[in-house]
Amino acid sequence: MSRIVIVIGLLMGMSLHTMNAQDQAALLKEIQRLEQHYGGHLGVMAKNLRTGEVVRYNAEERFPTASLIKYPVMVAYFKAVAEGRVKPEMPITLTADDKRPGSGVLEGLDAGAVITLRDAVRLMITLSDNTATNLVVDRLGTTHEGRLAYVNDMMKRVGLKNTRLLNRLYSWATKQRTPEGIRYGIGVSTPEDMVTLSEALYRRTLVAPGASDDMLSILKSQFYDDMIPRFLPVSACASFAVAHKTGFVQESKTDAGLVLSDKLDMAIGIFIDKHPDHTEYLNNTGGLLGAHVARAIWNHFTGMTGYDNGPVATAHVDWNMMPGGKWGIWRSSAAPFPHPDRANGLTRKDGTHYPAYPHYTDSSIVVFVPDGLKPGPDGVNLIIHFHGHGNDNMNVLERYMMPQAMEDEGINAILVLPQGPYRARDSFCGKMEDQGGLRRMVEDVLRTMQREEVIPEARVARIVLSAHSGGYRPVAVCLEKGEMHASVSHLFLFDAFYGNFEFYKAWLEQGTGMIEAAYTEHLAREHTEFADSLAAPLRARFHAVPTEVEHDAVLGAFLHPWLSRLPADFKISPSH
Repeated sequence: MSRIVIVIGLLMGMSLHTMNAQDQAALLKEIQRLEQHYGGHLGVMAKNLRTGEVVRYNAEERFPTASLIKYPVMVAYFKAVAEGRVKPEMPITLTADDKRPGSGVLEGLDAGAVITLRDAVRLMITLSDNTATNLVVDRLGTTHEGRLAYVNDMMKRVGLKNTRLLNRLYSWATKQRTPEGIRYGIGVSTPEDMVTLSEALYRRTLVAPGASDDMLSILKSQFYDDMIPRFLPVSACASFAVAHKTGFVQESKTDAGLVLSDKLDMAIGIFIDKHPDHTEYLNNTGGLLGAHVARAIWNHFTGMTGYDNGPVATAHVDWNMMPGGKWGIWRSSAAPFPHPDRANGLTRKDGTHYPAYPHYTDSSIVVFVPDGLKPGPDGVNLIIHFHGHGNDNMNVLERYMMPQAMEDEGINAILVLPQGPYRARDSFCGKMEDQGGLRRMVEDVLRTMQREEVIPEARVARIVLSAHSGGYRPVAVCLEKGEMHASVSHLFLFDAFYGNFEFYKAWLEQGTGMIEAAYTEHLAREHTEFADSLAAPLRARFHAVPTEVEHDAVLGAFLHPWLSRLPADFKISPSH
């Protein structure tokens, strides 16, 4: 009899496990549908704090935090109080330097106004006041670096792997040129880290139980409730509260914290990046994405159903300041993707399948505009870089430090990073394969920069086409079909000479352009044979050098020297 009970119990356990796996798969499919419907790049993690069940979607990926970084700053403040480093009641006198445009409600107070540090913390969280945030951060150490380290070390001790405060808010003088500083702005984190932090708060293991109670009280007073709480069924609950912190900066929308109710206790972190809707109103589609995802997860954990869909909006350029200039991102109908030839995605010969979404639906273009940019009499110079396999334009911006190299070399040009196949092993370049594809993309970049008052006229002078690895084909096709032959003066090939050699040779024969190429051992034959096929005058304009650096390090090793050799009209005047 007991064996029968055991067998039945095992079968029931297996059945429940199978059902749960099926439910999770259905939820993840719904989350992906919502992401595709509303746009942007989504990361989310949620944990049912009563059962331990976890939902993950890009949970370990790093995202900009926007104002969500104020949540870790608050935790660090309570630790500083516990250590006697600061006192909640200590007075803070507001100075004129504290009050920066767009920096929060404290901006409206007169210089000389006095608040307590405790009040600054509350304003930092409940109203996301940026001035208040700086007032709190400035009292966590004696130096800027020490204050950042205090917050970041605290996060490491709590178990957060990727969360870092990167700068004061609206403080360009202290902004770092590091890859993280440029890519993520004031802070970086992951959905996983925010769930870890929120669960520790729920378990009251952050600093001390009393401090956790105080933090929960502050987070429950959050004014901005248009994401996680928005579609949750408050009226169906006997008790309900959301203790959370939001963030919103153009392309980035974030929300993380705790949902506490009689039906469910849940830690959740939602991050949205590269989202095209920049409008600051209730039906911002990034906010709607986050709200619907939160409700989908609630439904999964509770067995409830239902939510409404919202409208889809358009976008403009999202500008981000950095040392030496600014970078921006927008969506362009002239970007390489989407394209009909990848409407069904790609299945490689090895069987790997890349579905159309998300690999061939990202129409974003990223640009870097250096300080001191000055178009010449013929127009503005462009450096257009095509990334390699398995990459995306935002990772290029972060990892390879191309804007920093342009600043170091004083380059008078706009860097353009179009999105190719998103994190796919594919060299197909979408609309660049169509006749006039490069010309149409350049025209859109120029019109957009003119509209944004970066340049006075939508005219191009010279173009450098640049490629890393699998980006070789976009460059070659642009030479063949781009209809910008007369404007392309240089090619930069970073271990990127795999094929389409006839296009490169024809370009050399038809003009006076220069090719700078660096290659690792696996492409030695291709470079040598191509050089040998050229007549002496052409060979003088094909500079190919071998290197022993790793394939992914070629761009970093050779970009600086190649930029330095560009002609004078590519250089910013010393007067700038």
